[in-house]
Amino acid sequence: MPGPVVNGVRQVGVIGSVAPDPQEQETMLPLVAEGCIRLILLCSGDVLMARLRHTTDRDGDHAYQLLRPRLVRSVAEPSQDGQSSWVLQPYLAGLTSQHNLVLFKGAVASVLEPDARLLQAYALDTRQECPLEETPVERLKRAFMEFTETFEGNQ
Repeated sequence: MPGPVVNGVRQVGVIGSVAPDPQEQETMLPLVAEGCIRLILLCSGDVLMARLRHTTDRDGDHAYQLLRPRLVRSVAEPSQDGQSSWVLQPYLAGLTSQHNLVLFKGAVASVLEPDARLLQAYALDTRQECPLEETPVERLKRAFMEFTETFEGNQ
C-alpha cells in the first residue's frame, strides 16, 4: 500500500524531471553582502568573475569561496566603438547544480578589480546589487562627509 500523498512537494533530480532555471532560484544578493565582486584569473588561464569571500579549505589552508561565478570569454571581433567585447557564461553549467564553489589558493593566479561595464553586466546577470562607479569628486565629498561626521561625533 503506498504512503500518503503530499500536495505541493516538487522533486528535483528525479529521472525525467527538468531542473529549474537558475535565475528563478537565485534571490537578489544585496550590496552589503559579505565579500566583494572581483575578476579572478585562474592558473588554468580561465577568467572568472564572482563575489569573492576568503575562507579555508578542509585542512585549514587559505582558500577562496566564489559566489555565483561566471566565466568571462572574449568575443573574437571588437565592438563598433573599437573596444574588445566579452560574454559572461555560467561556470560549470551542466556539470553540477551548485552555484558556489571553493577554490584552493594554488588554483588562483591573480585577483583583479573588474572594469565598471563588466561589473554592471555581471551584477545584472547574477542578480546582485552593484556599487555605482564614483567619480574622484564624489569620493572626495564622501570622505569629507565621513570626516566631518566623526569630528562632530567626538565633540
